[in-house]
Amino acid sequence: MLTGLVATTARVVGAPLAALDLDLRSSLTVTAATAGGAPAAWSRAGDVLTVTLDRTYVPGETVTVSVAYQGNPAGSYFGWSSVGGQTMIWTLSEPYGSRHWWPCKDLNTDKADSVGVRVTVPDGLIVASNGLLESEVDNGATRTFQWRTRYPIAPYLVSLAIHPYTRFSHWYTPLAGGDPMEVQYFVYPSHYEAVQTNYAKTVPMITAFAQAFGEYPFVQEKYGHAEFTWGGGMEHQTITSLGGYGEDLISHELAHQWWGDMITCADFHHIWLNEGFATWCEAYWKERTAGVATYRAYMNAAAYLGPGTVYVEDASDFWAIFDGNLSYNKGSWVVHMLRGVLGDEDFFAGLAAYREQYAYGSVTTEQFRDVMEQVSGRDLDAFFQQWVYGEYYPFYYYDWETTAHGDGLELNLAVVQAQAGAGLFAMPLPVRVTTAAGVVDTVVWNDAERQSYRIAVPGAVTGVVLDPDGWILCEKAAVPLAGTAAPEVPAAAAPVLACAPNPFNPETEVVVVTAAAGRVDLAVHDAAGRLVGVLCAGDLPAGEHRFRWRGRDDAGRAVASGTYFLRLRTPAGSVLRPVALVR
Repeated sequence: MLTGLVATTARVVGAPLAALDLDLRSSLTVTAATAGGAPAAWSRAGDVLTVTLDRTYVPGETVTVSVAYQGNPAGSYFGWSSVGGQTMIWTLSEPYGSRHWWPCKDLNTDKADSVGVRVTVPDGLIVASNGLLESEVDNGATRTFQWRTRYPIAPYLVSLAIHPYTRFSHWYTPLAGGDPMEVQYFVYPSHYEAVQTNYAKTVPMITAFAQAFGEYPFVQEKYGHAEFTWGGGMEHQTITSLGGYGEDLISHELAHQWWGDMITCADFHHIWLNEGFATWCEAYWKERTAGVATYRAYMNAAAYLGPGTVYVEDASDFWAIFDGNLSYNKGSWVVHMLRGVLGDEDFFAGLAAYREQYAYGSVTTEQFRDVMEQVSGRDLDAFFQQWVYGEYYPFYYYDWETTAHGDGLELNLAVVQAQAGAGLFAMPLPVRVTTAAGVVDTVVWNDAERQSYRIAVPGAVTGVVLDPDGWILCEKAAVPLAGTAAPEVPAAAAPVLACAPNPFNPETEVVVVTAAAGRVDLAVHDAAGRLVGVLCAGDLPAGEHRFRWRGRDDAGRAVASGTYFLRLRTPAGSVLRPVALVR
């Protein structure tokens, strides 16, 4: 049973206000309310709680409303669990779950300017939450923790993680120097040794991201990790909840502190501004630590060539919001391609301006676009329209010949766009020409079905490659084009995904059938869309392929009983299949 009291202080900014609406799940019982310090009446309509104010408040005035409530919020957003036979209480409120356990304005565009969380739990339990720990009081049989963040925060980023944790810390030195910031870890006692190697990378990650994106956004408070039972992570502001301790997971959730927490998507139609950026930051961290080739390989592994828009057309659909193909992988390619289009100088300058204009606020795709346009001086409307609101990708066919031109040589390059299921893409197209006298790198503008280009070259041409460094989500092929109609991309048969037994224990066999050779990504996600494990990520020949999932995550840990989802994606399409684990 959860018993709570939430006091909300709000400033009236519109018309005079005689009642305040709060979001609160109807399954929770309100026992009392006050407004302006006086007892107040309230009413319920679905998940909206309306508190009648003690008087009418006019714009510019503030009013404080308190709500006492109780109930059992157990479900997808609040969990009473256990680890090693010990209590584990957790929250994960994205996208619309805050109202399931506390009364709030459950909107990304209505960030609270500060939040205090006071929690009393049985003695022996430790509470991790947002901001700084102001007090920890031993009451004998119980213990009370008081946390407070004084940075603006979206409701879904408010968090509780409660367990008899082992606590330890590292320290981050801000870029400008001064007092170091504590990086706090709350880990299962049995995991203390296991997490050390990758947790030790957290402070270097903060430094790398701060150098690229500006100082860690909550440097006056903390950063930290709190383990919980989900397979994956959740970027709760200043205190990420982690269901694993892989390096990619840590870099992804940390990156959200800039892109998702400091700057939050205005609504979940634009979730790629959170998840696409964080997924790209996984690759960027690889670049900083292992070089550009590793960055490119990481981005290639995240390439999604199927249908669907990065923009979430139905933000009431949980799976559409957290579509790994679109919000995460293709979203990361939007960031990657924008970097390629603008070049590093304008790209990182644009991110700095984006931060300066919208820090601690919430944004849409168009607002992000406008900032990048202002900094770069480029018209990016077509770029965002085709990559965020459009589907698929360009397929470039090309051919070339060398001719004499004056006293030198000239490359005649012909390019045809012939993709299925999408219109024409307008993109700067990098071209690498290898000659007997050296390599020529140039960029041509491509926006038509057929285009020809003339490029001066210093010697006999021995090879031509489009987009040699992989800056465009595309496919390409060198084919004879002279005198032929535009080739068409052949349609591949949809892939097949099956598994047996289902339900299963301890393992299930997963069968994938593809009609053509190509990239195959097969992953397991939990019921909230978080990645649990990867069964395949690479090129496979056409035909039948078999894999086994043994009910474990990528760290090798057994996952809890429940429904999971197998997600298969190939160039010919994607398939989602539920699978039940019964222990």
